[in-house]
Amino acid sequence: RLQRCSGEQWCTRYTAEELGYNKMAHVEETAEEFARRMTTTVSSGFVTLAMSIGVRTGLFAQLAAMEGPHTSVQIAEAANMKERYVREWLAIMVTARIVEYDKNKKTYFLPKHRRGLLLPDDTGSKGTMGYMSEMMMELGMATRTVADCFKKDGPKGTPFSAYPELQELLARGKEVVHKNNLVQNFLPTCPGLPELLDSGIRVHDAGCGRGITTLLLAQHFPNSTFVGTDIDQEAIQWAGRESNKRGLANVTFQVQDLAKMPTDWSDSFDYVFVWDVVHDLAAPDLALREIFRMVKPGGRFSMVDIRGHSELADNMGNPVAPILYCASLHYCMPVSLYLDGKGLGTMWGQELAMQMLQEAGFADIRVLDIPGSPANLHFLCHKPA
Repeated sequence: RLQRCSGEQWCTRYTAEELGYNKMAHVEETAEEFARRMTTTVSSGFVTLAMSIGVRTGLFAQLAAMEGPHTSVQIAEAANMKERYVREWLAIMVTARIVEYDKNKKTYFLPKHRRGLLLPDDTGSKGTMGYMSEMMMELGMATRTVADCFKKDGPKGTPFSAYPELQELLARGKEVVHKNNLVQNFLPTCPGLPELLDSGIRVHDAGCGRGITTLLLAQHFPNSTFVGTDIDQEAIQWAGRESNKRGLANVTFQVQDLAKMPTDWSDSFDYVFVWDVVHDLAAPDLALREIFRMVKPGGRFSMVDIRGHSELADNMGNPVAPILYCASLHYCMPVSLYLDGKGLGTMWGQELAMQMLQEAGFADIRVLDIPGSPANLHFLCHKPA
């Protein structure tokens, strides 16, 4: 339900009782029942690792491209892979009830209704589970380093270098999600913004990573000027090369720290947006103040971030909460703490987000759903004229 967060602003709030938190806390469970539940949980983790191999190697795509059931030999030959490895992977997929198996014919088949969750489609609305399995593998590489951070005399956090393929993975995910959703579905949630972009305004993509969002917008709105910034030099270099490949003259990329932007950028941008970045920052409060400084009076700021609540109990009814908290533990929180930051974490929550946006000076803050991106919320803000 919607309730007032402060003033005239609204956000979604649930009580712990409504989400079944109290009921779950007091449910009686035997040791055997707990053991069965944990077996399922751990087994699912192993299956997810195997799913990531299916995505990375292209085996899911190969199965989806083959009409009807096939043997492991036929699948391996079609994929140009070693049959023994393919057969062992298929055994995981069969026992996990992802791939169907005919015992008599020794054939395997991926039903059509399951393919959409494993592979992205042209709308960019599917392939979620396949992508998340790859994300688990990437974050899992830092598990030992993160575990060391728990010790009082251990590291403060983990450096960006602990995640060598993360920028590529995030860029690929954004490309899939934004390809047919960004312009068609997201921008119209900001009244009048598509028209302004058509006529020509100055836009800043803060914390742009490899600049996928910036590039898509620059291609679609040639009359507007776009600036993408990120602290990751390698990501910015990639974005610059990609911009040149696409022949874009209306976009530039720079290495900048969002908590300390150029002094001459005050009141420079008609529209600034940041997508799933603020909770990762070492100094999110300073970054929001810098964004406020850069937005022109009367201009707008879109902060897209994870859907969640600041109170743990209020997230008990969210089936993906464990995924989000785990992603936070393995990346979002420790990369911030590594830089002596606040370590907000993925699930900092919309209540704290609202508070920090107001403290930064933004007004008329609206919390909106994002078509095609149910895991996120859109905080649409204005800088007073």
